[in-house]
Amino acid sequence: MADIFNINNWVASTLYNIDDIVINGSYYYYSKARHTSTSNFTTDKNNGSWGGVITYNGETKPYFEWKPSYNYRVPIKPLVNTIRFSEGYAQDINDSISSNLLTLELQFNDRSLSEISAILHFLNTRKNERFFFIPPQPYGIVKRFICLEFEHTQSFYDKYSLSCRFDERI
Repeated sequence: MADIFNINNWVASTLYNIDDIVINGSYYYYSKARHTSTSNFTTDKNNGSWGGVITYNGETKPYFEWKPSYNYRVPIKPLVNTIRFSEGYAQDINDSISSNLLTLELQFNDRSLSEISAILHFLNTRKNERFFFIPPQPYGIVKRFICLEFEHTQSFYDKYSLSCRFDERI
């Protein structure tokens, strides 16, 4: 696998390993299985060999497919404006139509170098770009997120961990 900053174009008749990264067209793709590519990228993608992009409700976006560890957190803090009046009275008003957007604090613990590299590549290339992700249950529907914070740790010789925060965006 190449480092996360030097990604090659997809090539036909090539052996790819899980979490190998390629570029095809204007998107990055991540190998979901060890396979030898066919003569056509679309065939490989439709066969489930590549992930990283999804079309949902007519919108094509990068898609974060990796499953987090079980110790994720979902702090809930609805967006509410409070107007304070005299004598201790207050009125709470929703700050927007979507006042209860998800924040996910995710962990990816004890993963291989290739998996952490693929995740780091995905997050590094997104910067301030929205991407699709299906949060763990009970929130399990496709939503748009942005990741502005993540941290990578090498926990053992060949084990790596990553923590990140996904903020839902409309």
